[in-house]
Amino acid sequence: MLREVYRICPKCGTSNDVSANFCLKCGNKLTTANEKPLIKHGGRFSTVLDQLDLTDKERTLTTGILITKDNIPVGNQFEDTVYAEATVKVSQGIQLGFERLAKHLYSTLVSLEFGGVANLTINSSFVPEADGTTMYLVAYGDGFKKIDQHN
Repeated sequence: MLREVYRICPKCGTSNDVSANFCLKCGNKLTTANEKPLIKHGGRFSTVLDQLDLTDKERTLTTGILITKDNIPVGNQFEDTVYAEATVKVSQGIQLGFERLAKHLYSTLVSLEFGGVANLTINSSFVPEADGTTMYLVAYGDGFKKIDQHN
């Protein structure tokens, strides 16, 4: 099956079986309104953004954030190097690590009021530990603002 549907807990973000009435992790009540397709090899940044505790102003700012591996777009200027990091036990799922990394990157960009990050590089390492392998992720790049945003 290419499309799998799960009930995603709006409180903690846990993927539950589509027939679950309560979240297995936190016990929150689930309904058909919580049903979402689970994308195993990709995802949407809006899902990550939904997990952030944002003010209305911050949520508006996130809609204009650009994250790219390309150069700083025309009309923007380098402000400072930015980075974000995340860790996850491999047994929890590698996708969770990248979701955490995206969440931390968005949080950083919103906090600094940057328009985005260019020349983005993501490095990962896997470290075997007594309780399982841990994946360490770090993303870094050139934080930028629109030229008219500079003080």
